[in-house]
Amino acid sequence: MKTVLITGVASGIGAATKDVFAANGYHVIGIDIKEPQSKDNFTFYQVNITNLEDVLKLESILLNDNILLDAIINIAGIHKMASLVENDYQDLQKVININLLGPMLINNKLHKFLKPAAKIIIITSEVAGFDPLPFNGLYSVSKIALEQYAQALRQELNLINQSVITIMPGAIETPLQGASIQDTSDLANTTTLYKRQANKFVSITKKFMGKPLKPIKVANLIFKVSNKKRPKYTYKIHRNIGLVLLNLLPRRLQCYIIKKILK
Repeated sequence: MKTVLITGVASGIGAATKDVFAANGYHVIGIDIKEPQSKDNFTFYQVNITNLEDVLKLESILLNDNILLDAIINIAGIHKMASLVENDYQDLQKVININLLGPMLINNKLHKFLKPAAKIIIITSEVAGFDPLPFNGLYSVSKIALEQYAQALRQELNLINQSVITIMPGAIETPLQGASIQDTSDLANTTTLYKRQANKFVSITKKFMGKPLKPIKVANLIFKVSNKKRPKYTYKIHRNIGLVLLNLLPRRLQCYIIKKILK
């Protein structure tokens, strides 16, 4: 039986991906800080991916059980709308820890369990390929850095015939997507520097985001990619055409347009 390890299995893309792999006969080892619904072919461990002690405990369990993995699938992540000069440092640190350092820790400690031709799949975001927008900078920075980390890891593991694939989804119907809308509203209520702009950004975000994609669509793509012999390095799904067009413009013009819109 093939075995995969998936982070962030309690909800959203992670939960859907767990179900798809389990339904197709894989043994799924799922980790999260919250326990998901139980499934056949599924083993859950409560692990905070940013906590070294938690990850070392999981490492010990896999070692004792002689587990070998066909893939590590990094999905766990959080979103935070924030003013980079107003937000608490603890919030800034939390986003970077979960979205960037968490996957780095998981892959570092658990790589030893990968089979010779195994894959590491990393879910980044469509924002990883774009210039950041105001108030979404912290999340964008974490995902841009994650995309660069994935490329660096890809260069190394390519030397030993292992694949690193990134999937860059747009808006997905998940708790994270809903939290981004709430975060924007909260920012409008708490900011002192950007009260007017943040209020406008709330309404723009709702219109600009479009209809979110169902998590199962991304889960099916992850499953398909995991079984490809020669997968592409990067897959993009449900991209926002507005962001695509905005990023075709010079950065000075991007800043001018955003300032005019939020004025």
